[in-house]
Amino acid sequence: MKIRSMLLCLIIISGLSCKTYAHPRSGNELQQNDSIVPESKEKNFQFHIRPSLGLTFGDSNASGIRITNLQWLGTLNSDFDYIGKKFDLSSTLFMQYGESKVKGQDAEKLQDAFILSITPSIPLIKVPKIRLFLETTAETNLGKGTIGDNPTSFLDPLFLYQTLFLGQKHYSYQKEDNTTWEFTYGLGYAFQQTLDSKFKTINVVGNNSSFESGFSGIIEMNANSKISESLNFVLNAKAVALSRENFFKDFDSSRRSILVRSGLFYKKVGMEYNFHQVHDLNLSADNLVDQSIMLTVTF
Repeated sequence: MKIRSMLLCLIIISGLSCKTYAHPRSGNELQQNDSIVPESKEKNFQFHIRPSLGLTFGDSNASGIRITNLQWLGTLNSDFDYIGKKFDLSSTLFMQYGESKVKGQDAEKLQDAFILSITPSIPLIKVPKIRLFLETTAETNLGKGTIGDNPTSFLDPLFLYQTLFLGQKHYSYQKEDNTTWEFTYGLGYAFQQTLDSKFKTINVVGNNSSFESGFSGIIEMNANSKISESLNFVLNAKAVALSRENFFKDFDSSRRSILVRSGLFYKKVGMEYNFHQVHDLNLSADNLVDQSIMLTVTF
């Protein structure tokens, strides 16, 4: 019950974050800087959201048999940053869902992911510039599907982790905010849980899928660049490693995930690449990999 409440709070906080879109400016624009000692005394808000939809339609007639196929993939990636003198708050949301539909057959799910992270941080040491981060992340699927022969659905399975880590956060804002980027990395300790209902987690020797703890390592990069009035570049990448209790006996049991979304967009049309890989023996003995490159339309 506590976990469901925590997930609900995460979604509410993310929704409130999405309402903030103003970018206060002052005479001293933030330049390449560590967020521990901002040059500007103003509070800074950065918010980006980019939903997109890619479609592929095929129609063939071979040996007198006509086959019509439609594939579609929808993605949404947003990031929010509040940068203050003594407190920072970051939030990211990634969603993707796609299907392939052949006329006369049931639709087949292609890609599916929901990842929501909330990360507050405070300055801890000035030299070297070290911050203390607390990240809470929820990962699940949006629709019904399978992993192997195991049925999946929204919140089933639900993977939650919370990690307290030490690291650094760097960011840069060019004049007129044409380009913004943020780079965060650190090491710490994490608590993780895998909740399931109809989906049954795989029993890993020495692990408890309902509650685990271990070391954590995180690297995250977000960049948004307005190359020209009509051309934009976007890059969002994050790698997370979470060890388990038997880390020193079996390194392969650690959970590792990589998420990359990159795109070059001309006005509302662009070329987009998505890559999502998860190594988690509680879910599958094999790596779970989704990747796509397609022409998309943004909104």
